[in-house]
Amino acid sequence: DTPIVPIIVGETSAAIGMSDRLLEEGVFVTGFGFPVVPQGQARIRCQISAAHSTADLDAAIGAFKTVGRELKLI
Repeated sequence: DTPIVPIIVGETSAAIGMSDRLLEEGVFVTGFGFPVVPQGQARIRCQISAAHSTADLDAAIGAFKTVGRELKLI
């Protein structure tokens, strides 16, 4: 088990763009792309901890929905 939760978004530019926008929304995550991960498997790296409340997680999920729709990833 690990506290790291990867969200696969595909292209490196999408991962970097999404991580930048999420930071603007108050959610700190890291975007990883090629060559750190295989081509086409770029991802957002989330790290969950016991210090996160249910409200924190709900806010992060809301930000992911907002940004994902904005960037046409969902």
